[in-house]
Amino acid sequence: MIITQFKLSRLLIKFIIIFLMIMTCAVSNETGKISIIKKINNEIITNVDIKKESIYLKALNKNLEQISDEEINKIAKESLIREKIKLGEIKKYINLDDFNKPEIIEEVILNLAKKLKLTSISEFETYLEDFDLNLKEVKKKILIEVLWNQLIASKYNNKINIDEDNLRKKIKLNKLNVNETIKYDLSEIVFQAKNKNEFESKVEEIKKNIFSIGFKNTAIKFSISESSKLGGSIGSVKENQLSDIIKNQLNKIEIGEFTKPLNLGGNFVILFINDKKIINEQIDEELMLKEMIEFERKKQFENFSQVYFNKVKINVKIR
Repeated sequence: MIITQFKLSRLLIKFIIIFLMIMTCAVSNETGKISIIKKINNEIITNVDIKKESIYLKALNKNLEQISDEEINKIAKESLIREKIKLGEIKKYINLDDFNKPEIIEEVILNLAKKLKLTSISEFETYLEDFDLNLKEVKKKILIEVLWNQLIASKYNNKINIDEDNLRKKIKLNKLNVNETIKYDLSEIVFQAKNKNEFESKVEEIKKNIFSIGFKNTAIKFSISESSKLGGSIGSVKENQLSDIIKNQLNKIEIGEFTKPLNLGGNFVILFINDKKIINEQIDEELMLKEMIEFERKKQFENFSQVYFNKVKINVKIR
């Protein structure tokens, strides 16, 4: 009899706990209005996820505070869709738990911190707390990008083609290793268009937004490059690292202006000069060649990344 009463007591306690959990969820759902916004294959995106992503994007770029909440939510939703698509593809080839190179994540975080004018990871962690974010959450997002890049590298590294002889000729012909050169601080908007009408429509819309909300906010809103999360920032680039077509266009504009759309590797790119200055330094020809190769490799890699993403997206069920 005692055992029976004991069992009944345990059942009663379980019932009370379950009842309280149900009531708590019901109240939470009523007040917080949690709802599914998108379903990416078997993954879901809720309004809470979008709110969290909006905060994360604001932390990376304070310019977003100038955009309406409705626009920010749209940007956050697209950002999460891209992330879910990438994660789904990564899981086909890579076990996330097998990743054992935390130094790569830390290097990315440190570079991110520097772009926010922070000096260390610990300072970045403190910065995140102001947005009710933690470093662990950011590391998860960065891990997805690191593994995605590994996946792209495994599929396309042998297709990256760099003509070193041509780059050497360029250095000698243009005397690019002379003391004086221009150092640019650039931002970009990268977009795609299937035909002339779509191209003209996108260019018109992008220009309209640049004049109304600024280049950085427009990059966040329209650019398909990963640099969009940082307002399109690609950082400092020396003139001698750039292709002739980019260099010629940048020579036509001043600080605070942007180029016409340039067709580069299947994508269209609009570049904005945040700053530029003349620097004097004697550069070794081999070092310059190395820098030019690295810049060209990066651009080709980004193009392959976008090509592969588009292929994956076609087969993804987005509801």
